Amino acid sequence: MISGTFGDIGELNFEIDLIAGNGERFPVDVLLDTGFTTGWLAMDIQDVQSLGWSIIETEQAMQMARGEEFFDIYEGKVVLDGQEYIIPVLAAIGIPESILGLQWLKILPLAVNFTAGVLTLG
Repeated sequence: MISGTFGDIGELNFEIDLIAGNGERFPVDVLLDTGFTTGWLAMDIQDVQSLGWSIIETEQAMQMARGEEFFDIYEGKVVLDGQEYIIPVLAAIGIPESILGLQWLKILPLAVNFTAGVLTLG
């Protein structure tokens, strides 16, 4: 189980590790976005490329709130709740912060209690 933090306006933030192609680990803060229903992780393309992850698909069209957008999909390695996962990572120019998608909630339970200040995943 990993503990998270609440942002200033109630955002759900967690720290996960990204595993680069060379095996090096990088801790990053990510935002859990329950509106991101089809994916596991979205990141800026520069960050993904710097990790040396392999590209799976280019120019995948996806419907977003502001219309259709195109993403490259990479095979990424992350550590969440002490477990290593290989997941598809959506990458595009201009993603301001790394985002965890709703797919995580299909395999890991989420506990949120704003009043008690409790936020856990896993």
